[in-house]
Amino acid sequence: MALQITGVTKDYQGDITRLCGPNWNDSIEGVIDDIERGRYQYFVEVNGYRADVVVVPATVWVKKHLRTTADTTTRNNLDYLGGC
Repeated sequence: MALQITGVTKDYQGDITRLCGPNWNDSIEGVIDDIERGRYQYFVEVNGYRADVVVVPATVWVKKHLRTTADTTTRNNLDYLGGC
């Protein structure tokens, strides 16, 4: 099942801590876990186009995080969503 992300909650540093959509709300860790375990797929809709959300693996410099697949814009789709 695919769930649409329509909003985010950020901490004081501007990092996304929660994501939400119609009838659901979860922490970023919960969404990452859902994707990695294959429970749910997530997506955002931008300008009428769907962009799937994927987990970017952690590196030495960056912790595990979410990113949308390529679409019609160069901006970070998750950062520009409204609040939950």
